[in-house]
Amino acid sequence: MKADQKVWFKWMFNYSIGELTGIGAAAIVGRLLFISFNTQGVQPAFLTTAVLIMAGASEGLIIGYIQWKSLSRLVSNFKPTVWIITTSLSAIAGWLLILPPAIVFISFLSRLHIVQNSYLPFYAGLAGLAFGGVMGIPQFFIIRKFYKASVGWIMANALGWMFSFLVVYGALQMFSDHSTFYNVVIIVGSCILSGFVQGVITGTLLHFIMSARKEHEVKGLVNRQSINSQR
Repeated sequence: MKADQKVWFKWMFNYSIGELTGIGAAAIVGRLLFISFNTQGVQPAFLTTAVLIMAGASEGLIIGYIQWKSLSRLVSNFKPTVWIITTSLSAIAGWLLILPPAIVFISFLSRLHIVQNSYLPFYAGLAGLAFGGVMGIPQFFIIRKFYKASVGWIMANALGWMFSFLVVYGALQMFSDHSTFYNVVIIVGSCILSGFVQGVITGTLLHFIMSARKEHEVKGLVNRQSINSQR
């Protein structure tokens, strides 16, 4: 197996595990905050906001680290701090600005039967596109220093998160009110599949479409940006 193929497969595997641990950490944080704050009589709005921020931060930190670890093997001088912080802040923004309105909107349409249920996955996919855009656009301004045609990174993230949302939406439709074990298996499987789908799409773009910039190009671009920022 060629070196680039090994990196590609490892990227997909790491993404799957990263998405599982990221969502798992987000769920654990949310659960602990609910237990802690409910015993103190905290207002629901504050509690919800705190859960969303902590959940987004947890997922963003894990996914950001997973992505940086893989990218740092492909290009030199790929620093972790800015990438991980950017990914974390983007995930928080997605959890705060995209998920709540999407869930309320889809639930509203479902309960009032305004549209057929067959159209609801379409709206879940749109929410995924928006979430992926929120994640991919800030990352683009970092990754473009190291890769040509990096504008595709935004589209890859949007498509990856769109299919990821569809996977999770489909899993939620399979939930049962009678078996906790069954629900755990469903959510774990959907998280792994969700991460795998994202890994396939972003990994395909990264390893087979985007090409790394040469070292002197990277240094020149960084120097020009530094000069412009000082003006």
